[in-house]
Amino acid sequence: MREGKVFLVNPAHTTVGMSFLTPRWLFVIAAATPAGSLGLPDPVLVDESIMKFDPLRVGAGDIVGIGITTDNCMPGYRVLRAAKKRGATVIVGGIHATIFPEEPLSMGADAVVTGNGDVVWGHAVHDALDGRLRRRYDGERECGDRLLPARWDLLRGQNLRSRYLFPTVQTVVGCPENCTFCSVWVTEGRDLRLRSAGAVVQEVNELEAEGFPTLMFADDNFSPATLPRIAREESPSKRKELEKVREQRMEFFREYARRVHRVIPAFTQMTSEVVGDDEYLAAMHDNMGIRGALIGIETFNADGLKKTRKTWNPVGERMVKVIQTIQSHGIYVLGSMICGLETDTLETLATMREFARTSTMLFAQFPIYRPFPGTVDFKEMVGDSARRGRHDSLAPAPKHSARLLHEKYWLETQLPRVIVEHPHMTAQELLRVNQECWNSFYALREIWKRAVGLPCSLTWKLIYIFSSRGFRALYAGRGISADGAPRKLGFLPRLALKGVGRLLAFSSLQRKLRRKRKLAV
Repeated sequence: MREGKVFLVNPAHTTVGMSFLTPRWLFVIAAATPAGSLGLPDPVLVDESIMKFDPLRVGAGDIVGIGITTDNCMPGYRVLRAAKKRGATVIVGGIHATIFPEEPLSMGADAVVTGNGDVVWGHAVHDALDGRLRRRYDGERECGDRLLPARWDLLRGQNLRSRYLFPTVQTVVGCPENCTFCSVWVTEGRDLRLRSAGAVVQEVNELEAEGFPTLMFADDNFSPATLPRIAREESPSKRKELEKVREQRMEFFREYARRVHRVIPAFTQMTSEVVGDDEYLAAMHDNMGIRGALIGIETFNADGLKKTRKTWNPVGERMVKVIQTIQSHGIYVLGSMICGLETDTLETLATMREFARTSTMLFAQFPIYRPFPGTVDFKEMVGDSARRGRHDSLAPAPKHSARLLHEKYWLETQLPRVIVEHPHMTAQELLRVNQECWNSFYALREIWKRAVGLPCSLTWKLIYIFSSRGFRALYAGRGISADGAPRKLGFLPRLALKGVGRLLAFSSLQRKLRRKRKLAV
């Protein structure tokens, strides 16, 4: 009789063969799979940005777990249908399933997992094998100590090590902000959940042993409790909580540096407010090895920051100075700027493009504005559509001048790039100016100028050049994510990504040789 297996699938629109980031959930849920205790083999991991899901590998008695975000739920439903045809039990989880738990069930899923799957996934697997699977398993917001480490041994065991440039490690979950375009604080909460130094160090040491020269701290906000953030907190009790979190983070940074085998150069996401906390900023660089960070600039326009509830961000030239100050501390910036906020015009976007080009930030992304389900903007726009449909005088005025063109845009056969009717520009104008932003920042002459100015070896300058071309090819129009590439890649972008991987491997080998020489001396 055929032995049952557990398949975990990260769906993608396009299979490229490699990826910048490991989808962390895939390796964490692998750790939550009770394979050994049930006599099952290790779960089979399928990241479709690297390899296409092959339904012929699946049969009756198998369990297929699919994690979906809003952007990749249609490929997820494709995997669901294919697995069901083969007689497998299909369980769907992820951010999108957490927000719309009934949707995967209506698509044919046998069960849905919401929230943190670290604990409940094991129960779902047990129940599926026992023939008593429930329709829904609700994961709570687990405290930091209960968040599982990833199964990084599966990278080697399933021949995935060479396919990823940056493995992802998480140190804190949640975000105290409430930006209108972001669903993180809605799904993960505004209360911060910190993982222990021991758990993080264990993962980093394991990845260092695997030979990864760099890593990504995949926190939605690596700097949630800096001095400026604490100072602007209006609630006295919340301010005390943030003060305690800052103390814990500083101690975590020190303990991390003491216990890791080697402080690996790392990238993360943080807010611009870190520039007002020199001690925190220095500890990020010195103790945690942070060398690059994604910062949500969003817009250089004061009206846009007010609309998104991010008025604490600097505006215009002040933001440029913040970026330059952070980079002077040895942490290079990937600035994220949204194209198509309601307050945007063709003129403000042209100004933003020039700010980005002249700011000295090493990387930039220009995602087109998209109100994701679960965000304040999405809920209000859906409500606005309902209000516009009412003809009585008591209907409240809409909150947004823009309106959704596709309320359930994620179910379109082809994911639309523009889903909002903008009050100041057409969809064609928005797409054109967005393309100009990407083209301007990632023009070869601009990449070359930034590379020449880097205070690093020739190897790292080449890594930067190849990374820039690969990044633009993968994420233009959408921004970075671990869900895979949004479209097919040509020969040169593929070559650029392979070049990055080989240069990083070469850099890692050089470092190992230097360490061996030092030990020999």
